[in-house]
Amino acid sequence: MLAEIEDFVNWIRRRNPEARTWRDYLYDLRQFAGAVEDRPPEAVTFREVDLFVASQAAQGYKPCTINRRLATITSFYVYLSDENPALVCPVLPRRHCLREQQRLPRPVQEAELARFFAVIDDARDRAMFVLMLRCGLRISEVASLRLSDLYLDETRPRLVAHGKGSKERSVYLSAQAHQALRSYLSERSRATSDCVFLSYLGEGMSTTAIHKRLIRYRRLAQVNLTAHRLRHSFANDLLCADVPVTTIQKLLGHAWLETTQIYVAANDRQVQADYYAACQKLEGWGETALAAGGAS
Repeated sequence: MLAEIEDFVNWIRRRNPEARTWRDYLYDLRQFAGAVEDRPPEAVTFREVDLFVASQAAQGYKPCTINRRLATITSFYVYLSDENPALVCPVLPRRHCLREQQRLPRPVQEAELARFFAVIDDARDRAMFVLMLRCGLRISEVASLRLSDLYLDETRPRLVAHGKGSKERSVYLSAQAHQALRSYLSERSRATSDCVFLSYLGEGMSTTAIHKRLIRYRRLAQVNLTAHRLRHSFANDLLCADVPVTTIQKLLGHAWLETTQIYVAANDRQVQADYYAACQKLEGWGETALAAGGAS
């Protein structure tokens, strides 16, 4: 199976040379190959996938991680079926995929943001995290930014983000994001790399490197903050400003409106307004009603 995995990963890299997701594919498939003892793809059974899922769960992997690996295996078999249409994928979604806990997005509180950015004294790092907070960029989109993606001199400054599935979208820059990016670029080294964000060796920063910088700062600031929570805060702020959900969908780069609706569920201002309006109308819902009732 390892030979087929290598072919598949090389195909992924040829399709999108800039993306780094091929590393995740490779890791996931090597785990699977080890679990089935490197048997030929056509020899893997449904039962072996059962055992793989059980083993992953026993090792403490979350359902979302296991489901992602099952999706990788499915993509692998779809690739192989181009040459062998009779090949059957051993992953059965109803049987193997695990139920994931649906948690509402949690934006970062203003006090946490203040502490986080207060400990960042590096212009590069500040620009990276401001782009996540004020433009909703994913950490992978920050890592994949190129100088040729920046349009900072336009009337409304913007950049081109390379999202999931190699889809590009225009991202507009707030005054904060524009200033942070300009400040960093003014001191950026003149390296041969076209990557916007460079390591101290002059190479493009990987998602792992950016994540490590985030971990360092959140430890210094003592805040529970992730790159995705910065993105949640971006969406939440736009909702509070009454931006239409379809516009937020485009700014976030969501393929499906249902994905963006999760943010609406987390901060539905109309539901809040209706609830508190009802509280004012309903007798016995006042602050002192229960206390008064207990006193009698």
